[in-house]
Formats: sequence, structure tokens, C-alpha cells
Amino acid sequence: MSGMVVATVFLVLVFALISAHRQNSLAVESSTQLAETAISVKEREIARNLKDYAVWEDAYRNLHENLDLAWAATDGNVGANIYTGLGYEMAFVVSPEGKTVYAVMNGEPGAPVDAFATIPTGLRELVARGAVDAEPAVGFLRSGSDAFLVAATAIVLPSADRAALPPSSRSVLIFAKKFDAKFLARIGEEYLLQNLRIVPSATASLGAAVPLRSLDGADLGFVSWSPEKPGTDLLRFLLPPMAISLVAFGLFAFLVLRHTKRSAAEIETSARTIEAYARTLEDSEARFRDVAEASSDWIWESDRDMRMVYFSARFTEVTGLAAAGVLGRTLEQFFVIERADEAWQSRAQALRAQESFRDLRCRYHDASGLLRVCRLAARPIVDHAGSFAGYRGTATDITSEVEAQARATHLALHDALTGLPNRVLFHQRLGQALEADADERSRLAVLCLDLDHFKEVNDTLGHAAGDILLQEVGQRLNACILPSDTVARLGGDEFAIVQNGVNQPLEANALSRRILESLNRPYMVDGSELHVGVSIGVAFAEAENDGADALLKNADIALYRAKQSGRATMRVFEPRMDIELQARKALEYDLRQALARNQLEVHYQPLVELENGRIAGVEALARWRHPEHGLVPPSSFIPLAEDTGLIVGIGEWVLRTACAQAAAWPELRVAVNLSPIQFRHSELVETVRQVLVDTGLAPHRLELEITESVLLHDAAAAREILTALKETGVFIVMDDFGTGYSSLGYLNSFPFDKIKIDKSFISDLSAEKSNAIVRSVIGLGQSLNMITTAEGVETPEQVEFLLREGCEQVQGYHFGRPIPADAMTTLIGGWTNDLGEGRSAA
Repeated sequence: MSGMVVATVFLVLVFALISAHRQNSLAVESSTQLAETAISVKEREIARNLKDYAVWEDAYRNLHENLDLAWAATDGNVGANIYTGLGYEMAFVVSPEGKTVYAVMNGEPGAPVDAFATIPTGLRELVARGAVDAEPAVGFLRSGSDAFLVAATAIVLPSADRAALPPSSRSVLIFAKKFDAKFLARIGEEYLLQNLRIVPSATASLGAAVPLRSLDGADLGFVSWSPEKPGTDLLRFLLPPMAISLVAFGLFAFLVLRHTKRSAAEIETSARTIEAYARTLEDSEARFRDVAEASSDWIWESDRDMRMVYFSARFTEVTGLAAAGVLGRTLEQFFVIERADEAWQSRAQALRAQESFRDLRCRYHDASGLLRVCRLAARPIVDHAGSFAGYRGTATDITSEVEAQARATHLALHDALTGLPNRVLFHQRLGQALEADADERSRLAVLCLDLDHFKEVNDTLGHAAGDILLQEVGQRLNACILPSDTVARLGGDEFAIVQNGVNQPLEANALSRRILESLNRPYMVDGSELHVGVSIGVAFAEAENDGADALLKNADIALYRAKQSGRATMRVFEPRMDIELQARKALEYDLRQALARNQLEVHYQPLVELENGRIAGVEALARWRHPEHGLVPPSSFIPLAEDTGLIVGIGEWVLRTACAQAAAWPELRVAVNLSPIQFRHSELVETVRQVLVDTGLAPHRLELEITESVLLHDAAAAREILTALKETGVFIVMDDFGTGYSSLGYLNSFPFDKIKIDKSFISDLSAEKSNAIVRSVIGLGQSLNMITTAEGVETPEQVEFLLREGCEQVQGYHFGRPIPADAMTTLIGGWTNDLGEGRSAA
């Protein structure tokens, strides 16, 4: 009998130890989730703050296009506010060449401090990722003995298409937050984590820890804290009563053994001893109930019909409900099983199948009518006959944990300042709206909004006033939309709206008018009356391929047009809003005036003979010195001149100018390109004759270069024109030889004097195929008694190869870039006939 008693006490003790360990583990697990959530929130926070500064037109103009350190250091831009307002100890701007061009250290802008020397390990990899990825790259890095949370992203225009920008041309903005004691204390206070600090290893943990890992997976340390230990507290209550019980049970055993040796005369004394044993047993059961009530969970029991028959006292403490008012109700009448959990159905089935279950998430209303969440676990009760007699289990209130997760989710999807959806949630809502409106896309509208003159508020009253203004703007926008619409803050003073309409574009126009009227009203901020307007761009989903990105881009283009139109207005996107077309029209107009205004120039590039190294001639190349855009290359205006027919007049002017200039350079030939439009002009031959007469240039000193495209349409007519030109005494040159389809046939059919090897073959002489082609073309020219000229020669190795293979002439940057006539005269006078010395700087 005593052995059974001892065994019972031992089992109770083991159960208590296991329960205590389990509760401690759950507490550590819960606090670990909070710590990981806190770190994740800080990562998203630094990424969001960084993106607000990097995706900013002023930052792009002053930190990337033209570095303006005075602008950057101004408080409110990328100056002391990075530290005083956002709390980041370091900020850097890294140029596309990887050089630190600006730094803010502990709120002090100054001479650039090398970011990669300050954070030597992992920063280059993070910067490389930030320059490429659409979202900021975030990671933990170590500098000396300190750990930093670092974010990096490219500085771009808000309307820029990142996919069109090569990573090598992007400047990168970097924010760094030091994980010091003050920062960790603030996190611990926000997330109820005691003694939060960084320790060097897991063995130095205060009871719970999560690792901080760098980009390459190396441990930078561990964030550790002192978790609550409810199980240990339980043992403090449990062990003293258990010890007393064990002593009592031992005393009882001693008495039983002694009384068995007594005589029958001592029966009365034995009876009193048995009565004392019964009282002791009752006390022990009472102590066990007390221990159960001290647990953070409450205990419940049900009968075989699932009616609640018992609640521990902890039930009333947690819920505020009287147990008597709930007893008799079925489990499913009090608890509502949540279906959000992926495994809820299997656990609910286990409940109905009279099997053990755990982690069944339920909802119930407490005494105040508030909805709370709990987690149930239970095992079936079996009677003496082995039949199911009900359930006995525990319920854990997890309302605080669920609310903490909900807050973290809200922070991830909403703007912290205005409470509006952020860019992530906006894209989700827009995608859902597009999917729901797939059959009637014309009902969906996207509005992009940008406040007018908002930066002036920040500059004059500070960012705090700007934040208050943005909050008021968010409230006014919310008042303008319907419940089915979504308004979001994309960053800075940029907002966007998804409107689910029925009668578009009328509803979008009406919403735009409401927004313009609402946001144009004065704002009272810190006793000051502020006036800011808003510009609106609207785009409609009109086709199946109008995705979220395309809609936003179209609305942004319309917004840009609204700003161009004087702000404080709205514009609807139209396909004809083609900036390139407008630029083309402006360029066409300017080109028509270029000749009359003497804006065209002729530049010359030397043609060098490889045998003796002397300049044998020059190629004339047209240039346009635009009064606003500077020197416009021919690739930008020659195609336009050909499309508009202006090439005929420009070509004649270039021919006349080049011939007149060549007459001043004795013995040098001049090569002039003929476009296909010029070549087909009926007066070409007569124009060439007249230019030669007017300028006095000997015909054999003029080379006319044509491409295969002039021969494709009418070979017979082309042959007639080339024959007539040849009769004037000029040289005919096949330009860009090898890039067409019938070059060999043309050489045999038309009167060419020279062939020019296209520069694409020269630039790739290291490839065996290009090497063989160039060698074959040179041999072909020799067999046909034609001069061979190689274009695009830029290196001494190319010169050596061409000289070895017997090429007669070369031209390219190795010998000189295209330059004006006076510079070419100087170059000719100082020529040294040195083939090995490049002259590209001439």
C-alpha cells in the first residue's frame, strides 16, 4: 500500500516537472517569435525609410546626376535628420564607380568617409544587391565590435523603369542602424522582452536568443533576453506541498507497519490512525487542486455528450465568466472553432472522433463581450469499462499573441505615418481588383497623386509639420473615396487610388474633382495656414494585358503631364502621350533651320596608308551643333533627315564643304558618304560635277561611299548612276562591306574602286570567324585590284594584323577621332608616320 502511495506521489512529481518544462518552453517559443517579429519589423522599417529618400526626384538630381553636397547636408534632405529624425548613425552615397561621395556620421554631414572601410565585411555585396533589386537590400553587418542593420538601394526617379537602367549606372544610398544597448532597450520595451542585449555566442544566452547572421551566413552574435518562466514558478508552488505529502505518506506507512504488529486490543487506536490517513489524503487532493489552479491555463472537463461539467478556478480569472453559467453547455456552444488554420479540420475531426487533440484554435466571448482567442488540448476520459466518458483538457488564452501578430502584419502592409495601405498592400489590392474585374476592365481606374509644393512645407516648417500635413491629406483622401476603393501612400508625398467604378470615366473624373476641391482647402498646422495643391494622373484598365505595373506607369505618365500643365489639375492617360514623338517633332523643326542658321559642321577622320604610315585622305562626317543640346551625333539626326527628305540639301552642303576644304589639303583625298535618298535623287550626277567645278577639286581626289542598301531596289538604275559618276573621274567606294547579302555579286557587277571592311569585323579580330573574314576580304580586294580600307581600328594589335595581311588603308580612333577642319590641318602638319602610336586624343 505504501509503495502505491509513493509511486503516486512520484508520478505527480514527474507530471509537474514535465508540465513546468513545457510551460517554460512555450514561454521561450512565444518570446522568440516576438523577438524575430521585432527584428523583421526593424528590417522593413529601415527599408521603407531608405526607399522614401532614394526614390525621390530631388535626391536623384542632387546625389546622382549632379552631386550637390550643400543640398545633401541641408537638414530635411539627407543631413542631420537621418540621425535626429530616423535614428540612423550612418548614411552613405556610393557612386556607380563604387566610390563613397557623401557621408553622414552620427548626424554630422562632412567629408566623404569610405563606406567600405567603415563597414569592411559584406557591404559591397549588399550594395551590389541594392543596385539591382527593386526593393532595398537589407542585412546585418559588423564593423569592429559593433553590429549594424544596414539597407542599400539605388537612387532612382519615382517614375523610372528600373529594368531599363543598368546596375552599373546607378548610385546607391545606404542607411546603417547600430544595434546598441539603447536601441535594444527600446525594442525590449516595445515587445516586452526583458534584459534584451547582444551576446557573442549561444552559450552566453540569458535564456533565449536569436542569431544575427551576415549575408554570407556567418554569425555576428545573438540577440538574447530573459524569458518568463511560468513552469519554474509553478514548481515553486508545487514542490513544498509535494514534499510535505511525501513525508506524510512515509509517516503513514510507518504507522501501518507498526499497527500490523499490535494486538487486537489496539483496534481502536488503529481506527483513529485510518481516519487520520483519510484526512491526510483529502488534504493532498486539495493541494493538487491548488497547484492546478496556479497554472496559467485553465482545466476543463466534459461528459460523453460534450457538455461542460467542470472548470478550474482559473477559468473565471481569465474570462471573467462564472463557471456555473457555462456548465451544461456543449463545448461547441461555448467555443467557436476557427477555420483559418490549415490543420483545423483534422483536429476538429479528432475531437468528434473521441481522440486526443491539441492546438485546436477557438474563439469565445469573455464577460465584457470581447472576442478572445484560445488554444485547446485534451485527452479522452475512459471509465472502468473502457468506454468513452468525456474529455479532460486545458485551454490557453492566446489573445495577446494573436493581437501582436496582427499588429506586425498591419505594420508590414500599412504606412506608419498615415495608417493608409502602403505600396505592398496597394499592389495586392490592385491585383485583386484587376482579377475581379477581368471581364469588364473599363470599370477600373488608377489615380496617381502628387502634392504640389509639399517640399516647401518641409523646408520652411520642418518634417514634423510635413508629417502632420500628410496625415491630414490621408484623412481627406479617405473621405473622398467609397468603401470599395483603396487609397494608399506610396512614399513621400505620393499617393495612389484604386477606384472600382461602374460608369467610367465619369466616376474617375468626379473623384478627381472631389480630391482637387478637398485637398486645395487650407490646412492648419501648428497655428500656420498652409496651402498645397495636388496633381492627378488617371489611367483606365482597358485591355487584358493592362497589368498593375502598366496601369501605374500610365497613371504616372498622366500625372507628369498634369504637372507639366501647371499643377493643381488632372490628366487622363492617352496613348498619344508619347514624349519621344514630341521630341522628334521638335528635333525635326530645329533640323529644318540648321542649314540656314549655320549649325551644321563637317568633321574629318584621317585615312592612313599602312605601307608608309602617311595620311592618304580623310572621311567627311556631318555634325550638328545644336544651340541647346550641343553636338548632336549623326545617328540622331541623319535618319530623321532621310525620313523628311532634308538629307538631299544637307548631303549637297556636306559634299560642297568637304570638297572646298580638301582643295586646301594638297594630294589628300576626301571621302563623302551618300545616303540612299541622295543616291536616288535625279540630279546627283550633275550636282557632283558642279561641286567639283565650283571648288576646283580634282575628281580623282573625291571618293563617294555608298552602302549596299542603295543597290537593292533597282540594280539597273543604280548601275547607270554609278557608271555616270565613274565617268566624272571620282572614286566609288563600297562602305560597310560584309554586312549585306550580295556583296560579292555587287563587286563583280558595279564599278567599285575601293571596299571598306565594316568595323564590326575589326573589333572582333580575336574571334576565328572574324579573323578569317577579314583575311578573305583583303585577299579579294587584292585579286580585284581594289584598295581595301579597314574601319574602326583602335589598337596596335589590330594595326599589326592588318599590316601583316596586306590591308592598304585603315581608319579609326587609334589614329584620330573625327575633328573639325582646323584641328585636322594641325594634325596633318604634325603627323609623324608612326603606326604604333595612337592619336585618338588629337
